[in-house]
Amino acid sequence: MSRAENQTKEAALEAILRYIQSSESAPIWSEWYIGTTPFITERLYKEHKASYTKSFYVTVESAAIARDVEKYFIDQYRMDGRPDKSDSPRYVYVFKKLVDTDPPLKLN
Repeated sequence: MSRAENQTKEAALEAILRYIQSSESAPIWSEWYIGTTPFITERLYKEHKASYTKSFYVTVESAAIARDVEKYFIDQYRMDGRPDKSDSPRYVYVFKKLVDTDPPLKLN
């Protein structure tokens, strides 16, 4: 698990891109999941069952920034993700989907 705290939108976008690109030389973006939440441990590690070594999160300055960052990666990179419906998501997280995460990596 890696993290960065209190990020602006631009810094959050850069931190997430840098993390994924440092994890894989040629990322398959659809194999990554992005989400937002006010409760990072519960969502990322308990609900999604993400690997500590294949996940990353940032805290951002506002819920609006969190939603904008998530939307950017879903729209521009076609990452998997479902918007959080809570009023105050301040964490943006990504994880590499594996066969035992939720959602799982779909093997062809």
